[in-house]
Amino acid sequence: MGFKELIPALPPLRLLQQSIRSDRVGHAYLFSGSDRSSLELAALAMSKAMNCLPASSQGSSSHGGDFCDACQQCHRISKHQHGDVQWIRPESKSRIITIEQVRTMLSTLHLKPNDARYKVWVIVDADRMHSQAANAFLKTLEEPPGATLLLLLTTHRDRLLDTIRSRCLNLHFSGESLDRLAKEHQEWLHPLIEKLASQPNGILEKYQALDILSSRLASIRHTIEQNMKERFLSPLPKDAEASLKKKREEEMKAAIEAEYRRSRSEHLSAMQWWLRDRWLKSIDQNASRLAFPSVNLSDEATGHSHSHPAMLANMKILEDLQRALQTNVQEALALEVHLLKLQL
Repeated sequence: MGFKELIPALPPLRLLQQSIRSDRVGHAYLFSGSDRSSLELAALAMSKAMNCLPASSQGSSSHGGDFCDACQQCHRISKHQHGDVQWIRPESKSRIITIEQVRTMLSTLHLKPNDARYKVWVIVDADRMHSQAANAFLKTLEEPPGATLLLLLTTHRDRLLDTIRSRCLNLHFSGESLDRLAKEHQEWLHPLIEKLASQPNGILEKYQALDILSSRLASIRHTIEQNMKERFLSPLPKDAEASLKKKREEEMKAAIEAEYRRSRSEHLSAMQWWLRDRWLKSIDQNASRLAFPSVNLSDEATGHSHSHPAMLANMKILEDLQRALQTNVQEALALEVHLLKLQL
């Protein structure tokens, strides 16, 4: 697999390929988007393209700025076993990138790569850098060392310091299409909306809706845990040092929490998109480009929620829920309190 196979799903990679082909690669890139997996895939592809053995031995232009995905360099990068390609992820329960992590990175950046053309550091969830870490990292962006590539990944671009964003080449990987929303969320959203709307003040129905959402989120977390175990632990050799295994396990826990929070936020966003559909239909019954055209309850079933103040109140409830879940509030309690307030 190379850029050619990835570009249809990740169009911004075409720009990166052209930069490599013309030997105009920047020293720092900021990859932003709603899908962390896509961002990590793009960073992995960029790391390989910069260090692929055939490209480095014959010149990147003869390979179209691509990577073979078959040489030793590509294999080691894929397995996260390349000493010159390092990944930083938030650590601990607080999911923070610490100043110690950044200092460790900075201590090696000015050293020449061991057996690669470029030393690559990938910073996952760059918006989670502690303020001290961000300030220390900023100094490196101002005076970048040679033969080094910094890739910052974030699903919350607005949380990064303006000074960091302005010193990186920004690429946005769009993942929030209406077609994708409908495909991934329609199946669970429809019965949930039906329960919420069947009895406006029905406590039993609201708890049944809560059960639908909670079960969905539990299933998502289980899937994420299995995928992360495969990504972080499977590539480790059986005789791996205990310290390395512990480090990967800590990184895995942080990655699981980060990906789960992203997915949970997307599920609540799906509910917000449905409310947006209701808003559009209250203005124009023939509204086009609805996110969930099939999740279309009868006017009689939701007639009481057609007033704009009621719609705004529901939207605010979900916004408040999203905001609450970004804190250390207990998830089950936050979901219960806010879903019981909805009036569809």
